[in-house]
Amino acid sequence: MSDAPSGEVRHDLALPNELLHKVILWVLCDSVHSMCTSTGDTTWEKNTMSVLHQVSPAFKAISSELAGKAFDLSRDVRSDDAA
Repeated sequence: MSDAPSGEVRHDLALPNELLHKVILWVLCDSVHSMCTSTGDTTWEKNTMSVLHQVSPAFKAISSELAGKAFDLSRDVRSDDAA
C-alpha cells in the first residue's frame, strides 16, 4: 500500500540501494557483453545508459557511478554525470 495520498504518484523507489546496484550492474554487464559478442541488432544495448538515466534520478546516479568505475573514468571526464 502506498503512503502517497489518493491520486498522487510516488516517485521514490521501494528497492534498497544494494539491490539497485546489483540490478543495474547486471544490465550494464549484459549490454556490454551483447555488444561485443552479438551479430544481431544491439540497438537497445547501445542505448542502455540513456534508458537507465530516464528511469529515475537514482538509476541515473547509480548507472553513472558503476559505468565510471567499470571503465575507470574520472568524474570530470563524465559529461552526463548525476552530480
